[in-house]
Amino acid sequence: MKRIALATSSAHPTLNDDDRLLIPALRDHGLAAEPAVWDSPDVRWEVFQGVVVRSCWDYHHRLEEFLAWVSGLERAGVRVWNPPAVLRWNSHKGYLGDLAVRGVPIVPTRWLARGERIELTRVLREEGWRSAVVKPAVSASASGTWPTGPDGAGDDQARLDELLQAGDVMVQPLVDEVRETGEWSLLFYGGQFSHAVLKRPAAGDYRVQWEFGGSAVSAVAPAHLIAGAERVLAAAPGDLLYARVDGVERNGQLVLMELELIEPHLFLGWDERAAARLAAAVTRL
Repeated sequence: MKRIALATSSAHPTLNDDDRLLIPALRDHGLAAEPAVWDSPDVRWEVFQGVVVRSCWDYHHRLEEFLAWVSGLERAGVRVWNPPAVLRWNSHKGYLGDLAVRGVPIVPTRWLARGERIELTRVLREEGWRSAVVKPAVSASASGTWPTGPDGAGDDQARLDELLQAGDVMVQPLVDEVRETGEWSLLFYGGQFSHAVLKRPAAGDYRVQWEFGGSAVSAVAPAHLIAGAERVLAAAPGDLLYARVDGVERNGQLVLMELELIEPHLFLGWDERAAARLAAAVTRL
């Protein structure tokens, strides 16, 4: 029986509850899957016929080390999903700019380069934004992210300067649709649409992650949003085992907020056939 490693972090050595659903689904296809901590020196990666990146939720804090691990697997001839080139591309949110050039509608973004010195008040004034969100270009789960506006931008300047010392930064207008109608997550396995969830922030917040009180429910995505997500994937590089397209509906189309290709929560437990669909996609690789 072929062995598949489900790469995870030391904080989740046995995976999270959702990812564990994949183990019996893969077994049904004759594949023995097991969790393996990505930075553990005790794991012999060469014994696996493939590595699926899953709960590696600390990667953005140790990006160089994580990408070195991925490159090591690549050099050793160990197959990795998503493919290493995709993981590298998706690790910096500059990928959004790449997709925008290819015609994908994204949230308007002001990009600030590492080491740049610029006043946050100036950025907001030039863009005409009354409320905005500041984000590191390498981050996950809203880590290092905060809201700002003209009244508080002066007080936020030191935080921006600190972020710019560490890396590139992006500033975006606050997306009202997230609070008003919710953020869509559209799940794709092997390039095929599987299911969707609708995420909402807690009252008074703008973040949809559970850590901040957000919620997620199964939802039937309109056909035009699925088509929009398919266009996003068509503009992305590489053959994808899994993808999560996060966005909002604006003026009848999907506006992309994130394309998650490294370690997204795949909401397997939100659809009774989702784990089976993903397992079947693994067998086709």
